Amino acid sequence: MRIKILLIVNKLPILYRHRIISFIKESLKISNIDYKESLYSGINAKPFTFSLLMPANRTVRKGIIQIDKDFIIEDNIFTFDKDSYLSLFISSYDYKFLLNLYNGIRKLKTFHFSSDDNMLVDNDKIDIMVDKISVLNEKNTNNNEVVFKTNSPVIINDKDNKPISFENLNLFNENINIIENKIFKSIIGRDLKKPLEFIPINIKKQVAKHTLSEFREKTHKPIMYLNGIEGIFELKGDVDDLNILYQKGLGLRTSQGFGMLEVI
Repeated sequence: MRIKILLIVNKLPILYRHRIISFIKESLKISNIDYKESLYSGINAKPFTFSLLMPANRTVRKGIIQIDKDFIIEDNIFTFDKDSYLSLFISSYDYKFLLNLYNGIRKLKTFHFSSDDNMLVDNDKIDIMVDKISVLNEKNTNNNEVVFKTNSPVIINDKDNKPISFENLNLFNENINIIENKIFKSIIGRDLKKPLEFIPINIKKQVAKHTLSEFREKTHKPIMYLNGIEGIFELKGDVDDLNILYQKGLGLRTSQGFGMLEVI
């Protein structure tokens, strides 16, 4: 199941995913604080993914981004026409998660993008207004082979957290199965029913900038650079597993805005 939220905002920094995470947390807190606390009580995997689609008529410029009280950087800032919308897509196989999220977003209305991290963009605070929420039709499959495209980069790392190139296909597939078996066991209580096989069709490497308060506190650096892939690929596996991957995302950091897929 997936939902689409139309958001109104005049500008957004390139480092936005951590604040979308805060938007999701705040919505869950408003709707059901006990559920939100149970979901975020540890480092366990989360049953969802998201991606943000910006309007084509955006402009990009360099500007000053104050990430928090300790870090100020110069990087890309996206600005939008006053009649433009950002589309936030959130997908999950967990009906309870989406129900609580949907109810919370309806009550939230306006989200203070800049508040928690003392974040400023060109010395301005940013507020995001929720315009509309809609439930989307899904493209669930009955096949053991599905062609996907990425809506956000897919991250596949090894046990030492080093990125694996899809050009080394055997190692890439080995680590996809290690990652997803661990995630499935964490959030569903079982392993994959059948090993996954990733077959690239039109894939390229993508480096994404990201930040989290835990990362900044640990490394004393403002930004992490995550190596991922984007494009079109075929994935083979059990039909139930493939539908869950379509709904929850593929790879690492899905609940941080990575690994969202679309069936084509």
